[in-house]
Amino acid sequence: MSKFVYRPEIDGLRAVAVIPVILFHFGMTWVEGGYVGVDIFFVISGFLITSIILKDYQSGVFTLKDFWLRRIRRILPVLILVVIVTLIVGQHLLYAPDVSNLGSQGIASLLSFANINQWLQSGNYWGYTAENSPLLHTWSLSVEEQFYLFFPILILLSLRYCKQWLIPIVFVLSSISLLLFFYGSKNHPDATFYLVPTRAWELGTGALLGLLLFHKKTYVKSNQFLSCIGLVLVIGSFYFLNGDSGITQWLFIPVAGAALIILFSQSKDSWVNRLLVFKPIVYVGKISYSLYLWHWPVLVLSKNLTLKTGVLYSNLFLLLIIVVLSVLSYHFIEQSTRRNTKITPFILVALFVGVIYSFTLNQSDLVEDDSMFNVTRWDGEIYNVSPKNDFPITELKSLNGITMNDEQGRNTKAYAKGGIQRNYGTDFPEILVLGDSHALMWATVLDEIAAELEKSITFYAADGTPTFFNIPVKHSGSTVYFSAQEKLEYDTARLAYLNKWKPPIVIISQSWSNLESEESTVDLIKHLGEIGSKVYLIEQPPELFFGQKNTPQFLSYYGLKPVIEGVDNESKQYVKYLNTEAYQQGRKTIRKIVAGCNYCELIPVADIFIRSDQGWVLDGKDVLYIDDDHLSYAGANKVRGRMQKTLRNFYLEDK
Repeated sequence: MSKFVYRPEIDGLRAVAVIPVILFHFGMTWVEGGYVGVDIFFVISGFLITSIILKDYQSGVFTLKDFWLRRIRRILPVLILVVIVTLIVGQHLLYAPDVSNLGSQGIASLLSFANINQWLQSGNYWGYTAENSPLLHTWSLSVEEQFYLFFPILILLSLRYCKQWLIPIVFVLSSISLLLFFYGSKNHPDATFYLVPTRAWELGTGALLGLLLFHKKTYVKSNQFLSCIGLVLVIGSFYFLNGDSGITQWLFIPVAGAALIILFSQSKDSWVNRLLVFKPIVYVGKISYSLYLWHWPVLVLSKNLTLKTGVLYSNLFLLLIIVVLSVLSYHFIEQSTRRNTKITPFILVALFVGVIYSFTLNQSDLVEDDSMFNVTRWDGEIYNVSPKNDFPITELKSLNGITMNDEQGRNTKAYAKGGIQRNYGTDFPEILVLGDSHALMWATVLDEIAAELEKSITFYAADGTPTFFNIPVKHSGSTVYFSAQEKLEYDTARLAYLNKWKPPIVIISQSWSNLESEESTVDLIKHLGEIGSKVYLIEQPPELFFGQKNTPQFLSYYGLKPVIEGVDNESKQYVKYLNTEAYQQGRKTIRKIVAGCNYCELIPVADIFIRSDQGWVLDGKDVLYIDDDHLSYAGANKVRGRMQKTLRNFYLEDK
């Protein structure tokens, strides 16, 4: 067997991995695949850890205790520092209700389950919530640490009891992980992105390299072609892969490239070796761990500082801060702690302090002062037929500035008993409202308009639940607020009452951005025509940039203050809206439905709220949204005149 020796080109490969990650997070569009640097890190980690374990085992000095203590000294000191600094700065810079979540991130990062926490709390890695989580990037450390917890045990047991089967065992487990990855990337992309079972194949690839090279199962003294191919695959991935739509099955390309570099660039005669051992590149690789840890909190917290101060910080300035922090933490912390066995107790004490501090923040109930605004009103729960009386954004109930009107108990089994009936003076409703929480936000205004017109109205809208369903009705699975059986009962009841009532008017409003597909609307739209209904589709208002936050509180944090209309003042105030592909696709879809249906009509909304790239959010003291995409009662009222005219015209024409 050969002994593990330091390979400077591996540090060079680390530099090749970390630089695109940082550039990608800085928003450099010419490295759209920069995020795959993390996958290269996984391969390197699997290779180095396996090689070190095998070297120590061969020398007779390997123990699990020593291995894990070395990992603690290597990983935790800088991580603890970064987490605590992020907590201190974040406590003063972040939107107040987010401080509790920051504490949760701190606990998860320090205790090595950040990947699970981010998956459960943020979901999509590319979404607004994740992108504004200062400790988001620690998910990858948790993946490695969880791997380090179990993989050494597998190697140790295999070396003792079935040495000859070690390589096949690692190969089979890595292959299973790869198959899970291929399946999950299409069907469960968020879980696949974050969790160890679907990431282990990358670390396992590195582990196989370590096993093969250590046991001399394969070795090529110098192969210019294959090492160059590896570098091309890695570099090409940074430019040609795109992760905006989720995790991609093409990640095996940079993984294969990293493997080829590790296998075939050992010789000093290799062109790739000569490039990667260039001293500045090796140095960047040496400080890559600190660079990775510092870069993301600096970027996220600087955005929050800009929100509070209005000062925009240049990328060059932020990069300088990241480099300075990384150099200092590498030389004064990484170098001084990684081999100092006496410092372990102090690291564990610091870890305990960090966890306690994180827990304290997690238990905080901080709010922003939104007293300068009128109380924001949401009546959706009154009309909600969901079997669970919880609006999706449940935290809004416990925060200041929003009145959540509900009538507890009135919705029991309403989903199967004809919806919520209002102004019901006739045998059947003359107006029926279908939809999700986006229908609930219009409900009070529609209810009041129906009363003015002296027309009966029924609401068959449920938050978090698809509006459209198959006809004949089929099992469609559970939702957040419906079990699979309840969802079947709900759809069956809606179809039965539609056939019974044959309502003259059906109003449909939903989050068109989240529409499953245009095809999913066909059955219901067609059926409404067959029973003689006039169908009005309400367009979705713009989605504001700040994500699922309490709008009055966020506007206070953002520094937006009421402007009372006067001679020189305009009371309308705007913030940036997210002109996403999904939002624009939703607008196109609703118009396409109307264009192909002579009994369908669009009630446009976006033009009322959009000005250039801004969304109307404040009118004097009235806040028009409760979160990023649900209008308050005041916001819905801005469309009242248009809705009144539409419904009046229907009844005038009907006469």
